[in-house]
Amino acid sequence: MPEISDEELERMLERRPSVREAKVADHELMVKALEHPVRRKMIKAIGVFGKKKSDLQKEVGANDAVFNFQTDFLIKGNYIKIEGDTYRLTDRGLALLPNIPK
Repeated sequence: MPEISDEELERMLERRPSVREAKVADHELMVKALEHPVRRKMIKAIGVFGKKKSDLQKEVGANDAVFNFQTDFLIKGNYIKIEGDTYRLTDRGLALLPNIPK
């Protein structure tokens, strides 16, 4: 097997994903967001109007550790944002809403 030069390795590491690869990764992240019951509850509870943190945590029924972990996942995935003390769905989060069963 031929050896890879440092320059070739550097180019490989800097390569951005193709449009197709990016779409597949985005779809996988959306599926992952919807797989977890707490994340589904959070998205549904926030809904189109938003929800204050204390109300959301109470409605979801999660302790601080679980709530913070799932919130971080949804924020990093750009599904929710925090405005003041209110959690709101982003456009990406709103796109997930119809995929959650009633």
